[in-house]
Amino acid sequence: MVSAGCVTLVGQTVLDRYVVEEELGSGAMGTVFRGRHLKLPRQVAIKVLHADLLHEPTTLARFKREAKAAAKLSHPNVISVIDFGESAGHHVMVMELAAGRPLRAAMASPLPASRIIPLLRGILHGLDHAHAQGLIHRDLKPENIIVERVDGGEIPRLVDFGIAVLRDPESIAGGKLTQSGQVLGTPIYMAPEQAQCEPFDERIDIFALGVILYEMLSGKQPFDGSAMEIAVANITHDHPPIATRAPHVAPDPLLEAFSRKLAARDAKKRIGSAHEALAMLDLIERDRETAGPKLGITDLSRASGLISLPPFKK
Repeated sequence: MVSAGCVTLVGQTVLDRYVVEEELGSGAMGTVFRGRHLKLPRQVAIKVLHADLLHEPTTLARFKREAKAAAKLSHPNVISVIDFGESAGHHVMVMELAAGRPLRAAMASPLPASRIIPLLRGILHGLDHAHAQGLIHRDLKPENIIVERVDGGEIPRLVDFGIAVLRDPESIAGGKLTQSGQVLGTPIYMAPEQAQCEPFDERIDIFALGVILYEMLSGKQPFDGSAMEIAVANITHDHPPIATRAPHVAPDPLLEAFSRKLAARDAKKRIGSAHEALAMLDLIERDRETAGPKLGITDLSRASGLISLPPFKK
């Protein structure tokens, strides 16, 4: 049996209609369980806020406000919140249950450009939709992207928008902080402004996607070290060339340059939105000669070396 806080939840019913069946994982804000609706043939993911956060009034208010906002999300590339409330002293959020595997499972080795392009496009469409609703994910990482296989293709779906932050001064003015001053996030994917508890906006999600793209291209993270060392490296250093991290990998030079624009340390130099990133991705696919200079590559043939890349396919 597993528990959230000190109370065992497996086998119990929450919100009078969802039976908790098993724990799926635990994060900074809460524990996620698999469950099922009592009357409908539907399985769900149930997030329960950690008991030690219940004494923080701001956290509770934010949890409720953001759950309402996340419930407005409706997009093929986003896992939606479908219910929330309080049950037996627990603050509960119910989401669609993603049928697929985390993107992390596919990233043990470099991915081909033909696979990266549609995955990136789907992730960006999901982010664009969420950002349009005023939601910033703030913990985008491969574990929070579920890849479903549908009709021979792959559909990435963003999860954990249930603990996203609303784009308003109260939510972002102090960075991603709890009442206790704890910075929430995953250092590898944390933008410098986020790690330094400075005001942030949607561009922290863009930075995280740049790191993810770097990993998809190289099979390696940009930096090694402890969580603190990586957070400092993201603040003080640009991502090293993939050739230095993975010498035997030959990534598409435009996609590598794209990852750098997404993950620029200075938010003002970063690609400014998911919508803008989608436009650049389309240009890379449609007109590589035009895309090159926009990404800082003036001699595409030299950047490509002797690599012969197949044309992209939608």
